[in-house]
Amino acid sequence: MVLTRDTLFSRRIVQRSWRGLIISIGVHGLLAWLACWIIFRIPPASVKRRDEVFVVAGGGSSAPLAAASYAVSQAQRVDRITPQRLTVESAGATVAIPVLPKATEGALTGQGAAGLGQGLGSGLGGLKGVGTGLGSGAGYVGKCVMGAMIKAQKVAVYLDCSGSMRPYLSRVTAEIKKQYPTADVFRFDGARVVALGDEIIFGRNFRGEAPKLTEAPTQTVENELTVEGRQLLVRIRDACEKGSLGAWIDRMLGESYDALVVFSDFMDGIRVYEARKTNGFTQVYSDSAYHKVGQKLPAAAWQRRWLEAFKGGASSRGKRVYLFTIDKPPQGFLQACVEASGGASSNVGWLRQSVGQSR
Repeated sequence: MVLTRDTLFSRRIVQRSWRGLIISIGVHGLLAWLACWIIFRIPPASVKRRDEVFVVAGGGSSAPLAAASYAVSQAQRVDRITPQRLTVESAGATVAIPVLPKATEGALTGQGAAGLGQGLGSGLGGLKGVGTGLGSGAGYVGKCVMGAMIKAQKVAVYLDCSGSMRPYLSRVTAEIKKQYPTADVFRFDGARVVALGDEIIFGRNFRGEAPKLTEAPTQTVENELTVEGRQLLVRIRDACEKGSLGAWIDRMLGESYDALVVFSDFMDGIRVYEARKTNGFTQVYSDSAYHKVGQKLPAAAWQRRWLEAFKGGASSRGKRVYLFTIDKPPQGFLQACVEASGGASSNVGWLRQSVGQSR
């Protein structure tokens, strides 16, 4: 076969055409693979869910709230929430909010339902916002205990186990454990807050000798405490048997509990001593129902430390204080601690009749 100029030119064109086709197919295949990788590599936006979302319903009244608290399990999927129309008359607009799945426990009634509505309102604007509106900033759970809503995850309880208080201790313990089964309940004699100058007697920073005080062994039921509670009792037993409520609160400031709950008749009050220049001690103040001394609680460093420590509770960054009294109102400084922490104070005098009828 004679190779002419036209024949060679024709073969070159054929060879170049096949080579271009193969290269084109390869490039397009690579681009298609790359596009699929990008699409399937980036997952679609998902709604973050916890295993259990705690929902707190509470009203805005000054009266004690019978708030309902319940949990929405992960099995109740967010994508099954159906929209419902809610008309906001004050704003003159209509917005759609999700209807929560039926709760496994509890119900919303009265002021509790109003509180939930406020939570939903603050959380509108997406599923993530709804979750924020229903919960609290620190993940605390609000539960009603004897007429006061306690917001906490870890609760420590001080029960005044003096003779006049013992008839109520079982009932109070049951009421608290019903809502907070893992609460650590400590029982010590009386509810005295005793200070020597700038320090709480037998508190965290107390050193040296103390005035002679009433002492009594703890009545704490150790096997009802958590592991952490039993370890804590070993550390604070001696101090609280001597220093009562004051030593307990002062030492609890360094522990990991969210709420400090106190149940007492608050008859013992706050007592302040000063060391004499020679020997012994002088009582300079007492607002006890049994023996009053002085007119005004002397300012001291321990008071500033307590108030500063409790300030974080109001913004869910510290401990809240809850006081339950069967008789006298808690002393003024203790009430100030409650207000600083965002806690609550409640009179549960109705327990007298309730316990009397059960006998």
